[in-house]
Amino acid sequence: MTHIHGTARNQTLSSLGGKPFSVQGGKVINIKVHKLMGDDLAEVSANGQRFLAKLETPLKAGERQWVEVKQTETGISLKLIPSPQVDGEGIASKLLHHLSISGDEKAMTSLVKDLVKDKIPIHKEMLVFAGKHVTGKDAPLHSKIIVEMAKRNMPFTNRVFLSMKAGEKGDFISLLDTLSSRLSEAGGDGGTLQMIRRIQEPLRRNISENLVIKALTGLANSSQTYATRLGHFDVLKSLGFIPGETVMNQWKEGLAGMILDRVTSDGEGEPASFEGLRSGRNQAPGVSGSGQEYTKSAFSLVDKWMNILTGSETRLEGTQEETPEAAARQLIGLAGKERLVEMNFSRLEQIWGKGVPSSNQEKIFQMLYHQTVSDLTEQLRGDELAKVLKRVIGEFGINYEAQVHKGLEIQGNTLKEHLIGLSQQHPATDIRQLADDIVLRMNHQVLHSQDPSPLLTIVQQFPMYLFGRNTDITLQWTGKEKEKGVIDGDYCRVLFYLNMKEMDETLIDMQVQHRVISLTVWNDHPAAEALSQPLIPDLKNGLEKLDYQLSSVKVKKPDKHESLSEKILGDESNRTFSGVDVRI
Repeated sequence: MTHIHGTARNQTLSSLGGKPFSVQGGKVINIKVHKLMGDDLAEVSANGQRFLAKLETPLKAGERQWVEVKQTETGISLKLIPSPQVDGEGIASKLLHHLSISGDEKAMTSLVKDLVKDKIPIHKEMLVFAGKHVTGKDAPLHSKIIVEMAKRNMPFTNRVFLSMKAGEKGDFISLLDTLSSRLSEAGGDGGTLQMIRRIQEPLRRNISENLVIKALTGLANSSQTYATRLGHFDVLKSLGFIPGETVMNQWKEGLAGMILDRVTSDGEGEPASFEGLRSGRNQAPGVSGSGQEYTKSAFSLVDKWMNILTGSETRLEGTQEETPEAAARQLIGLAGKERLVEMNFSRLEQIWGKGVPSSNQEKIFQMLYHQTVSDLTEQLRGDELAKVLKRVIGEFGINYEAQVHKGLEIQGNTLKEHLIGLSQQHPATDIRQLADDIVLRMNHQVLHSQDPSPLLTIVQQFPMYLFGRNTDITLQWTGKEKEKGVIDGDYCRVLFYLNMKEMDETLIDMQVQHRVISLTVWNDHPAAEALSQPLIPDLKNGLEKLDYQLSSVKVKKPDKHESLSEKILGDESNRTFSGVDVRI
């Protein structure tokens, strides 16, 4: 949690993240005259910011007036907007008349009143844009969106407006399920469908990797019968993990040779090019150097893990024993065949996953499959769950544009990239619209993560499919911006919202001060507190390993009149956390 990154702080959207107030031509602002300087020049202020401007109409010191800003080569001049001292509605009507804005007069007057009340600078471009959208039965919602865009200094474009509005359009789960069904019916676009299914089945890679670990340790276990070990060997070949030409009595040589070929060809002079290392799996410590030295180090490392796997060597590093399972995981990381194995696993699951096995290999596959699923169902927590969440967020690709701008090579690896292609090129209108709706909803949270205040707020929302319990998960981080786009993990607040079938709405509010954590769990289930108590010791121990201290866990019932989703996803005024002691 030390480095929590925003979704799009590095995007080149020039209008985002700007100052909350700037003096620009065409804006309508309420000024106070402080001092008359002569030659029609005066010192004035708006929104607490002082500046010098030329007054086109004589005003007195201390006077307050609405003016229109004009930007010229010689500086700023202010044109008085005649506005009698009447109520807010009268002022709003005068402003609209002065700027010649057409549209729904009642709705637009209400919008301008809200802008004036919130002391938001008004300009003609904003009101012309609003006049096209603040109409009909959706006028109140659209007016609220326009005000939010103005508060955040967002560009007034249809794309940004639709992205801000997309938060009202269903959830990711239903949108993805619908798009998946339509793509299956229409045929083609297998790449997009495969990406959706990877997100719909986030444990598939965990299952395939853990199944390989079980098969590899079973093959290496000399206490097993030859037939059982042969079944494990055949499964590994069918999964594509062991080369097809390898024979049973030379499996160690075949596996080690395959790994060394990859490591030495991919990593010559560059240890970080190991796929396992690059993916952050803590693989292969100790491989260093270049050329012959590097190759020798790689041979030594693979030999070490192979010996531990087969039980001919047991070593201790610190207090953690290096088990055959740990060795198998290391070798899998070095082999770099996760995607091939996952693809083959899906194929084998379809042909061997059910029914009475017709071969020893099929019998072993079913046994390993059921053991793996059972283990994950019972034990999915901590590091395993963190890996699943990280993978889903990465493959969902909400910050795809920011990564492209940074020059990162991510072609075809994120769902968002596939969806953008679908929305622009697919022949079916409804599929194009569905894909675009999901992209807009992704953009919605990126835009909501933009905040010009000293506190950085990051919103991450993504679908999570786990054991048939499907829900959209929302994470909202708020804290001091340690560096560009990075929240200080020592002082921050995290809100975690999900809606589960058994527990209904749940909001977890985590506040961090000096790396001391206090948790509040909001849930209406009568057994929520009792269910949470047995989990607290593990939570405390897990946080201590990360150098955090748990101070308290409170379970509270939400107000019947307040939706928990609004508590985290409400408008910005409800997300400033007033009254909460966050000392930065």
